[in-house]
Amino acid sequence: MNKLLSRAIPIFMVTIIVAISCVHEIPFTPDTGNTGGTGGTGSSTCDTTAFNYSTVINPLIQSFCVSCHGATTASTSGAGIDLSTYSKLMPYVTSGRFFGSINHSAGYSAMPKGGTQFSICELTQVKKWIAGGAKNDTATGTSTPPVSTVCDTTNFLYSTTIAPLLQTNCITCHSAGNPNNGGIDLSTFANAQAYALNGRLYGSITHAAGYSAMPKGMSQLSACNITQFKKWIAAGALNDLGGGTPTPPTTPAPTSNCSPDTVYFQNTIAPLIGSTCSMSGCHDAITKASGVTLVTYANILKYVKAGNAAGSSLYTITKSGSMPRGAIPKYTAVQLAQVQTWINQGAKNNVCSSCDTTTYTYAKAVAPLLTTNCVGCHSTASAASSGGGIDLSTYAQVKVYATNGRLYGSIAHTAGYSAMPKNLAQMPACQIIQIKKWIDAGSLNN
Repeated sequence: MNKLLSRAIPIFMVTIIVAISCVHEIPFTPDTGNTGGTGGTGSSTCDTTAFNYSTVINPLIQSFCVSCHGATTASTSGAGIDLSTYSKLMPYVTSGRFFGSINHSAGYSAMPKGGTQFSICELTQVKKWIAGGAKNDTATGTSTPPVSTVCDTTNFLYSTTIAPLLQTNCITCHSAGNPNNGGIDLSTFANAQAYALNGRLYGSITHAAGYSAMPKGMSQLSACNITQFKKWIAAGALNDLGGGTPTPPTTPAPTSNCSPDTVYFQNTIAPLIGSTCSMSGCHDAITKASGVTLVTYANILKYVKAGNAAGSSLYTITKSGSMPRGAIPKYTAVQLAQVQTWINQGAKNNVCSSCDTTTYTYAKAVAPLLTTNCVGCHSTASAASSGGGIDLSTYAQVKVYATNGRLYGSIAHTAGYSAMPKNLAQMPACQIIQIKKWIDAGSLNN
């Protein structure tokens, strides 16, 4: 028994001392009366005489912890720790792990991980709440704070309404220094305006189809707050403290130098391999699965015998279906023919910049472009693992992202969107024009 205990206790201790990895971005003025820890500093007022769960403790947790430690995020970004309700928080309070972590006490993982430590005032509030019995003064016992019935939908200035809403609900995760920001920084007006004008901000807070529902792991914003955002955006998403509207990027006119009988590496082969082989976790420069890297032309050429597709492992392994592996779709007959033709034509590092911008139907222009550049990651099977949950393998799915602006915003590398194809050169201007014309014509299944 003693031996079993000597083995079990260290395992138990490692298990319970888990990082409560919420990120704290809004500091308060320190209270010098606190002796529980060093604490952060700040400039706003903080009342250490107020420490009710409903009005002080829970809002702190909702703002700075639940984005990672919520019911839907605990398993992915919260080390299995769910702090979204009072009952789920209490085991960590009674064990001392919650306060030990935010106080940076010896023997605990310092929290917030990667963020500023709670201010002395906030630590004092939490300490007093725990000392008073860590009571839940809400009637329901849930972690949702009382909703105010007072909300002025006529007030939607950036300085007095929008910026505070972003600070409270978004910037905890979406700040420049947060590794969990998903590539989105809303801590400056310019960035917030970009996402407002391209539709992603409003789409996310309204939980519209094709957008990530935000705030992540928390309740949707109130109807009044959403109305405030909507009116601010409709008025131009302006900064009443000064600032203008960004100029949309222009797409240069294409030139014409392509042959219909030639398969070009930069136009067809590189995007195809980039979306099916050289992504993270496979044959990129970091992963190098099986020691193979397929990021550059020189790397790819190692697996090609120019003029001899049948003797080239790049062609034979994709033709056999051995690659791509996992959820990435196997090459279609058309894609195999493209690889075969390119190799038999000398496997040149060639490129052209011509296409017919008068042809922009879904079947003849858009679908083939998406198949080459996107569907490797964004297929039904691969979307969850490598495509950010975005599936572009069917017309119905493509239309969702065409209609909400994300498809064009990404391929045009517009500010506020993830530049696509990921880690590859931007699509040729002519192809971007084809997709844009198709979208402007109503994104028809033609």
